Amino acid sequence: MTRIVELRKGNCMEKNISREHQRKRRIHSIDMTRGLIVLLSVFMFSIPSGVFSFDQHAEWYGLTLVDFILPCFLTIFGTSMAIAYQKGVKRKRFLTRTIKLIIFGLIFNIIAAWSLSFSTLRFTGVLQMFAVLGIATVIITKYVKNPVQLTLIGMLILSIHGANLLYIGSACEEGLPQPDCNPSGVIDTAIFGENHIYAQGELGYDPEGIPSTFAALGNVLFGFSAGRMLLSKKGKENKLLIHGIVLIVLALIVSSILPFGKRIWTPAFALVTAGVTSVLLAIFHLLFDRNPITSRTKPIKRAILWFMEAFGKNSFFIYFGKYVLYSLLIHITIQNTEGVFSINHYIHMFTEKISSAPVLIYASIIFGIWTVLALVFHKCKWYVKI
Repeated sequence: MTRIVELRKGNCMEKNISREHQRKRRIHSIDMTRGLIVLLSVFMFSIPSGVFSFDQHAEWYGLTLVDFILPCFLTIFGTSMAIAYQKGVKRKRFLTRTIKLIIFGLIFNIIAAWSLSFSTLRFTGVLQMFAVLGIATVIITKYVKNPVQLTLIGMLILSIHGANLLYIGSACEEGLPQPDCNPSGVIDTAIFGENHIYAQGELGYDPEGIPSTFAALGNVLFGFSAGRMLLSKKGKENKLLIHGIVLIVLALIVSSILPFGKRIWTPAFALVTAGVTSVLLAIFHLLFDRNPITSRTKPIKRAILWFMEAFGKNSFFIYFGKYVLYSLLIHITIQNTEGVFSINHYIHMFTEKISSAPVLIYASIIFGIWTVLALVFHKCKWYVKI
């Protein structure tokens, strides 16, 4: 892994001349999978809330397309760790990175909430989840590196989590965990205080709290296992494909006992998202890694790779940057004769004036901004890494 925030600079005017031996060493399937996840994330985030069902998280149990984004991102995070740490972990850099992840996570929460009140500062969040999962994964993989064993450990973790959910859920309505009856409502509130967790505890659960983070460790370990498969000498795509299919089949079986649910990260949810990620890795490995990408490769294939790498190599910047930009758009206001309105409001007014389909125009503007940023940054070799 690279340092927490490292802006790699390149001359945007120089020709992007690549070295063939460097290209052969790079695993394009990771960039492609990560790029697809981030691209979908930006696309669905660009659509105004409430327009389509697929870009809305399931209220409790259920599974929508947008529900796949974070767990797939965590799974590919585990895959990247397997590649980055194959020769060992540099402790000082890793500790520095972990501390900065937590600090930047808190800063991100302040910007997202647009409040400097420490009495209601949310302590948990996605970046904090990455920090904790990184520590746990490094500890586990220091002693276990075999892909099958790592997959079994991930399943054991999900089994413990699932048993805990079912035990607590037995006292809940319908015999399953509910928004007001689940481990997060008890554990996260007791440790952090309800004013410092998701929605100040009003919803009764924290999707990035301790129980969910424990379950998400399964995703990261499944991803690490996939990374170890990518490092094997033979049959990489076959191993990844079997790995993904097994996880998906298990998810379907487990869902009959405890349904898919992102809010409390049910075992079926973790299994299916990790399985889909592994299948994507297998497909992209077959298409982009099996044969080296060279100047003789078909232009369309090189263009697709370059475009997806633009999102994949700057994944953290784009993934979290879109939330920061949105917070700025809705909180920065401009006063005119009619009142005080946010920049986001003016964008909506503009789209309504120029088109009979303002939602489509608004989504195109936001998606276009991030696409241009991704492509320009990639062209100039500017990468914000975490």
